[in-house]
Amino acid sequence: MKSASLISVSLVFAAVLFVQSSIAQDLTQSNLPEAAKTRLGKGTIFGIAYSPDGARLAVAGGIGIWLYDADTGAEIALLSGHTRFVRSVAFSPDGKTLASGSGDSTVRLWDVRTGKHRHVLEGHEDWVLSLAFSPDGRTLASSSMDGIIQLWNAQTGARLRTLKGHTEWVSSIAFSPDGATLASGSGDSTIRLWDVNTGILRHSLEGHLFHVNSVAFSPDRNTLASGGGDNTIRLWNARTGEHRQTFQGQADDVSSIAYSPDGNTLVSGSRDGTIRLWNANNGQYRQTLENHTGGVDFIAFSPDGNTLASGSRNGTVRLWDFRLGQHVRTIEGHAGGVSSVTFSPDGSTLASGSRDGMIRLWNAKSGQHRQTLEGHTTGGLSVVFSPDGGMLASGGGWTAEAIRLWDAQSGLHLRTFDADFVHLGSLAFSPDGGTLASGATIFSGNEGGVLHSIRLWDVRNGQHRQILDGLTDEVYSVAFSPDGSTLASSGGWSDYTIRLWDVRAGEHLLTLGGHTEPVSSVAFSPDGGTLATTSDDCTIRLWDVRSGYHLQTLDGHTGPVYDAVYSPDGGTLASASYDGTIRLWNARSGAYQQTLEGHNGPVTSVAFSPDGGTLASGSFEGTILLWDLRRTTLWGDVKRAAIMDGTRQSLELSPSATSVTPTETALLANYPNPFNPETWIPYRLGKPADVTFTIYDGHGQKVRTLAVGHQPAGAYHNRNRAIYWDGRNQQGEFVSSGLYFGTLTAGDFTATRKMLVGK
Repeated sequence: MKSASLISVSLVFAAVLFVQSSIAQDLTQSNLPEAAKTRLGKGTIFGIAYSPDGARLAVAGGIGIWLYDADTGAEIALLSGHTRFVRSVAFSPDGKTLASGSGDSTVRLWDVRTGKHRHVLEGHEDWVLSLAFSPDGRTLASSSMDGIIQLWNAQTGARLRTLKGHTEWVSSIAFSPDGATLASGSGDSTIRLWDVNTGILRHSLEGHLFHVNSVAFSPDRNTLASGGGDNTIRLWNARTGEHRQTFQGQADDVSSIAYSPDGNTLVSGSRDGTIRLWNANNGQYRQTLENHTGGVDFIAFSPDGNTLASGSRNGTVRLWDFRLGQHVRTIEGHAGGVSSVTFSPDGSTLASGSRDGMIRLWNAKSGQHRQTLEGHTTGGLSVVFSPDGGMLASGGGWTAEAIRLWDAQSGLHLRTFDADFVHLGSLAFSPDGGTLASGATIFSGNEGGVLHSIRLWDVRNGQHRQILDGLTDEVYSVAFSPDGSTLASSGGWSDYTIRLWDVRAGEHLLTLGGHTEPVSSVAFSPDGGTLATTSDDCTIRLWDVRSGYHLQTLDGHTGPVYDAVYSPDGGTLASASYDGTIRLWNARSGAYQQTLEGHNGPVTSVAFSPDGGTLASGSFEGTILLWDLRRTTLWGDVKRAAIMDGTRQSLELSPSATSVTPTETALLANYPNPFNPETWIPYRLGKPADVTFTIYDGHGQKVRTLAVGHQPAGAYHNRNRAIYWDGRNQQGEFVSSGLYFGTLTAGDFTATRKMLVGK
């Protein structure tokens, strides 16, 4: 059902955590957004840290910070307050304070004992990537995508000093054991050593060929270790900055490094999925810990040095007996972002497809995890129940190997429909449950190479019934009309149309055109008379199915719209967007009704319960939210949200009730970001102007100038209006991965934003 543009959001590593106990279930319900009644899953993993006494493990994630009992792995608390992903966490030396850094550009300080929020530290202009307390606990250092390091008073939250000099993002910082020196590793391939008291730069260490991901001081403060994107670990004299030694052996980026407390062992985590142990004195390789099936992004020692914690791209936190090199425990279930959610026909079960290649079944009322279905080897899964609820079909993503059919009660794999898919976009059961439709790009030597087609399968035997071909691009979404006579399909990157097919005859009926970007999903109204389509052009369009006439365009989302679904009574249409919101619309008049906000990342999928009282939403942050629609009242063009205690109400005008002409010129954040290879740069013009967009690399060298031309005042948000960069330089060559700067010039207005190319 979802647009392929979702795949470009590459920095999101993990998602839904199993709900295994009543304690965990209670915690997952903490800090729910207004009108949401349940949260399934625990969000993404971005960082881990041990408390100084070794009793607690903090995990930074998509919805906040999770605190675990380090001995048992039990969940203790969820700390929420940041409005975007939490990227880093650090305990103060006395263990009483926890610092967290987020994509919302702020640092927060928390009381570990009570879980209460103490201070918000504001000063960064971009994602906060790394945090470190000084050994005496008085100073907190933070680094950011903005290339700046800030020093803060850890007690009051006051800013002490700003360290500038790096030309790209600062991914890692570390205090020396005596607290006099701060080391910083950056995307500009350098490590810098700073005098903490004066803020003066002491040394700039050069040698890594690519970005520096991690830095760590040896306990005796004499050596600094760094891990980089060139797959190496380098040792430096921490006083003079002289290069001492290089360790080689990782097959991919060295994403994290740490010294054992006794200083004799250096541990490195790599995106090749391994953890390696090295003799810190002579560089000899000792051992490899292999259990993760994805890249290892974070490692941390317990204070006594007996336990090593590692966080992985496969979505797990693993605890190791360091002395024996043995795996002790796994905190599991974190996985890829949620790509699809669907209720069973009786409303008792919720199924979610994830980017880790797993399908998870949940109790839709209690939120408890029931079962995980494993078998797919690629992510981005689409899941759909058969009309009787007895079967579940799954498949999707790039290089998808098959469609799999499961028994929805036992979770047993029933059969596989194998057709050498290159990309499987969507699945849909016919209303009678006898036919399964799949939209896909298929490789078949017998049929002429790569084909774009829709295939109809016999559910009982898994055989082809029919192939609907003649398509010129990938198929992103398919849906049957309620009577099963018509199939709707949407096109891919170059085909922005919707096609209607006669299912019995296998004939093409109509082509609907109007969207200006790829169409990510199609949905029939319950009476079959209207088709709703969503697109990367940030709009939803409503069509008359019989005539193909365009009825209405619904505007309001500020990012690509990935999914839309009708309520069972046909009165409400819900839409999910990259902008992180769900919008509810009057399905008959098209009037905007309400915005549901609570996810910290793009919302990729929505589904109504059979009674229409609950809406499920799945997000790239890795969680599913269940919204109680009975707690809200929908008022045409005005949002009226009842507060849960019933004592007060708030009113907010919808976008349709406000002016659409901007009063000020502004450069907005590009999307997707990070990207590979292309991105769109939205902006607003308060008055007509000649517009150009100039791209610079991290060293300030001009890469490309995009001459947009004279533009009238207005909002240039959608992909058909925003500035487009294909990731190439002025010579037509693709640029390398790293940080770039984009400067918008509009008359006498100029503004610059960062853009990250990730490959």
